Amino acid sequence: MFKNILCSTDGSDHSNKALELAIDLAKKYDASLLILHVPHRSENIDALQRFAEIEGLGQQVNTEIRRLQSMDPGLNLATGSAFQDSGISPGLLVEVGQHIIDGARGRAEQNGLENVDARLGGGDPADSILSCINEANIDCVVMGSRGLSDIKGLFLGSVSHKVANHATCTCITVK
Repeated sequence: MFKNILCSTDGSDHSNKALELAIDLAKKYDASLLILHVPHRSENIDALQRFAEIEGLGQQVNTEIRRLQSMDPGLNLATGSAFQDSGISPGLLVEVGQHIIDGARGRAEQNGLENVDARLGGGDPADSILSCINEANIDCVVMGSRGLSDIKGLFLGSVSHKVANHATCTCITVK
C-alpha cells in the first residue's frame, strides 16, 4: 500500500509517537522511511536550553546556548537578522536538529528498518514538508498533531493542519 513514508519530527512527544507509527507502517509495507526535521526558528534561547538539557545534548550545545543568552537574553532565534546582526551562526539549530534526526534514525534502524533516510529541512516547517512530499515521491506522511511550537500553532495554524490540507498523499496525524 505505501512505498515511501515521510515522518516529520521535532522531538516532541506527539512526533515521537508519530515516528513509532511510521516505523510500524514501514515494516508492515516494506516501505522506505524518510525522517525530516525542520529547525524551529521561532524557539527562543531558554526553550532551546531546556530542550538540550532534557535531550541530554552534548556540553557544546549548552555552552553555545549560554553564550548566546549572555550576549542578548531576549534574543529570538526566529529572526535571521538576529543572527546576521550579531554575527551568530544558526549552527546551534542545525546541531539540535541533527541530534533529533540521528535519534529518530537510530530508533528506526533498531526496529529493523534498512531503507531509512534522514534530512534537515529549512524555512517554514509546513512548506518544507510539502516540498519534501513532492520531491521524494511520498505516498504517506505521518506527523504529530502538536509539536514544540504549540502556542504559535494556536494563533497561526498548526503545521499538521496545513500539511493535511495541502498534501497530495495520505496524511496521518498522531496525538
